[in-house]
Formats: sequence, C-alpha cells, structure tokens
Amino acid sequence: MEKILLFSDNEELVGNIRGIVEGKYELIWRHYILLKKGEYPYGDVVIIDFDRKLIENENFESIIKIKGKLGNSIPILAIVEGASPQAIFSILAMGAYDYIELTDNLQNYNKKIKDLILWKRYLKKYKLKDSSK
Repeated sequence: MEKILLFSDNEELVGNIRGIVEGKYELIWRHYILLKKGEYPYGDVVIIDFDRKLIENENFESIIKIKGKLGNSIPILAIVEGASPQAIFSILAMGAYDYIELTDNLQNYNKKIKDLILWKRYLKKYKLKDSSK
C-alpha cells in the first residue's frame, strides 16, 4: 500500500484527505513544524498544504528539503490557498509536480492524488528512481 505523507496544520483538510484515501493508501499526517525540523518518515508521495501565511512569506524551500531527504523524484502535490500565479510558478519551479487550490470539492483532491500515485507507479515501473536511493 502506497504511503501519502501529508504536511498540514489544517485539521479540516486532513480529515477530507483522510476520507479520500482511507482504504486505498496509508496516510501519514504531520504538522508543518515537523517538516521544518526534518522529523518525518518516508512517503511514496507528498502533499504539502501551503496556507496563506506560507504563501505570503514565499516559504517554499520545504519542497527542496523534502526532495533532499526523500529523493529528487518524489512526487509532491502543493495545496495552495490564495496563491498568485507567480507564487504557483515558484512552487512548481522548486520541484512540486502539481498544485491544487484549496477547495471544498473533494473530487478535485481525489483526482490529483490518483494522478500523483499513478506518476509514482510509472517512475517505479520504468526505474526512473533517484540514484541517491
């Protein structure tokens, strides 16, 4: 079973994601502070919730930290709240595979998560994994 590592301080979002992935994938939830400290386990894919404060401060280096610890090919989905096109571009330039706006439409999250899992399976199948692992 694939592991989804979710970084968020938004408990409502975590509950929504948990409802989507339950029974299909293992969800590992960590508060954002543990990401900053580097205290988290391995995940097959990563979801990072960038709230308004993180976006306003352009605090996106966490993507680089994750890739440094879990490997450059780790698929990362950024959930953004009120991000400008420039902020979204910065997030993608840092190495996130995709992004989604914060929404109440759980089907949108479901599709993005499925896409991320399929991408990870593709990487594994064709051995495009990181040489650091």
